[in-house]
Amino acid sequence: MNEYINLTLENIEKEHICCAIGDPKHQIGVDNKKEWIKSKLKDGHVFRKLNARGKIFIEYEPIETAWIPISGKNYEYIYCLWVAGSFKGKGIGKELLEYAINDSKEKGKSGICTLVSKKKKPFLGEKKFFELFRL
Repeated sequence: MNEYINLTLENIEKEHICCAIGDPKHQIGVDNKKEWIKSKLKDGHVFRKLNARGKIFIEYEPIETAWIPISGKNYEYIYCLWVAGSFKGKGIGKELLEYAINDSKEKGKSGICTLVSKKKKPFLGEKKFFELFRL
């Protein structure tokens, strides 16, 4: 069974942030990202990651407070869903997305949305992966 961690104000400083900016050469970016996440937790921001070193996480929040040029009501917006390296193909992306879907349902949301492209691109998910899921 995979073990996951949701970032909180209590654990964010000790957790690996596992994001594109998580490379040690981008330490200012990592620190800024952690500060941004801390400021967004009050808005319902969720950063859930596999308890492992790597880029294996989902990040989302209510669309009403999401930092994107999209308007909407009562949806969660997925900023990023990323499973990289040796963790690919093991169902982890599906588990992360299912968590977000169930979390959305428990919060009474109408659904989840994200931006996608035909093929995976940086900061955009692959359309065919998300088509498998419906709320």
